Amino acid sequence: MPSGAKMWKELVDKYNIDIDKLTWFLPHLSSEFFRFKIDEEISRLGVHIPQEKWFTNLTRVGNVGTASPYFMLEELLNEGKLKKGDTIVMMVPESARFSYAYAGITVV
Repeated sequence: MPSGAKMWKELVDKYNIDIDKLTWFLPHLSSEFFRFKIDEEISRLGVHIPQEKWFTNLTRVGNVGTASPYFMLEELLNEGKLKKGDTIVMMVPESARFSYAYAGITVV
């Protein structure tokens, strides 16, 4: 978690990401165990994302690897939770290599 949180802080700083304007945070979690750990690390670094902006479907869909963010997007879309202008950050860790990928998108 520390390396993913550090990378998130670097991205926020580099791209002037306004976390207050972020609509959704879609973290791929292999287990709910990691939710608190990620939240704790990003809070410690001053780039906290409030839990009400987090969206996961792990408990319903399970851990489907790097496809998870796409299933989360599909669910948000199909449930009518996305609207034009919403901003979304997806976080996809690759735990075997302890690396992270982030993607920022805007609903059009």
